[in-house]
Amino acid sequence: MNQTSTAEHTATCDDCGARNVRIARVYKGIRYCSTCYKRMFKRRMCGCGNFARLPVRLPEAVCRACERLKPCVRCGRPAAGPDKKIGKLTPYGPACKPCAPYFREPEPCEACGEPSIRLSRKASLGHDFRVCERCARSDHETCAACRHHRPLTNSPDGRKLCAACLEKGEIPCPNCRKLMPAGRGKKCWTCYWTELAIKRIQMDQAAFRLPSMSKRFANFGDWLIQKVGEHKAASTIHKYLAFFLEIEREWQGIPDYEALLKHFSAAGLRRSLLPMRWMEETKLVAPNAAAREADSDRRRIEASLEKLSEGSRTRMILDGYHQYLMRRVAAGTTALRSVRLALSPAAALLMFAETMDRIPPEQEALDGFLRQTPGQRAALSGFAKYLREEHGADIALPKRDSGRAYRMRRKKLEAEMLALMQEGRKGKKMEPRWLGVALAYFHDLPVKTGEKVKDEDVTTDESGMTVRVGGNSYWIPALPSMN
Repeated sequence: MNQTSTAEHTATCDDCGARNVRIARVYKGIRYCSTCYKRMFKRRMCGCGNFARLPVRLPEAVCRACERLKPCVRCGRPAAGPDKKIGKLTPYGPACKPCAPYFREPEPCEACGEPSIRLSRKASLGHDFRVCERCARSDHETCAACRHHRPLTNSPDGRKLCAACLEKGEIPCPNCRKLMPAGRGKKCWTCYWTELAIKRIQMDQAAFRLPSMSKRFANFGDWLIQKVGEHKAASTIHKYLAFFLEIEREWQGIPDYEALLKHFSAAGLRRSLLPMRWMEETKLVAPNAAAREADSDRRRIEASLEKLSEGSRTRMILDGYHQYLMRRVAAGTTALRSVRLALSPAAALLMFAETMDRIPPEQEALDGFLRQTPGQRAALSGFAKYLREEHGADIALPKRDSGRAYRMRRKKLEAEMLALMQEGRKGKKMEPRWLGVALAYFHDLPVKTGEKVKDEDVTTDESGMTVRVGGNSYWIPALPSMN
């Protein structure tokens, strides 16, 4: 940029180093005294045909008038024109008025102290402080009709409205002609979000190399707008781009379900639920529930194996048990889900036995583990047999104690009830938790029952709460309030 300005005060010349001299010109951020200015700037013709003093070291330099005709260095629009003054001459080029504040040095707001490049005075605030944009809008609120952040006035119906909504009420949308709050301006809420969604879809289409995949993504975007609405579609469309780009990179088109499952896994496909639902509805893929469940089981089996350090003695025992079970799967005598259900308690028992330094697990370790988790007795029967046959362990399942699991469950529910009572009432989420735990403790119902109870099914009085579930009424104590 050819920044030019004249400084009336005295300062140090950046060219010759003379101090306390009058600065005749500042060019590209460098100050020149009158002597250096005459030496370094000579009169010559500019490309526009006019004469001006231009720097001798820059043959391509232009006069100040031509400098102002260059586009804005920030936005690329004309920085000045016949009826448009230039905003600022920066060291990088001219800046238009809207972009000029971005080249200012931040100054502290006189109200909140935060640095800002946009300080102004606002008479409606009742003081003459130079304040930042946030403080300048401190008297703004969200209009109840148009949802814009503006100064509001109480309307006759009690709502707080901006001036446009208060005076004009509802007007036809210029696009769809449906009525909208006047404060919305040029388009209604639906038109705004629809246009934004389409714009973002078109932006994302530019990321694809293949026109066919670009069209697929556009079709998905149109489906998403219809399925979840224009607002949510505009807000979420970007997060699905990576999924489609990965498909393009791997297959250059939509593959079959098994290929997608193998590459992304069942968990990965669940994270892309809406794209998968679109592919299913448009007949691009045919979901395979059995393959999906098998993939989930394999992933959970890997998670159970990873609980133990690779190369450790416990991991070697668990790996051996895993291979033993997989041989049974190959022979058709057991299912993959049974392998998953068997490995999880086996890994837990090995970790418990490791803390007791009993590897392979001995009877003492098994008894201690089942005292803590009596519900795992049946799931550990196969592992106990494996330990006896493959590792020579002297281990056997203890006799079933039918009441232990029930007592442990009640003890756990009692501890959870006490914890909820100590927390007290903290928001709407607390009530279903209390209902579920109390119904399970007092009436042996599933804990998840509390999540299904509706507000109209609960009656509260001085003695407690009466909850209707499946046509039956159950009494439970009310959750105490914390003072």
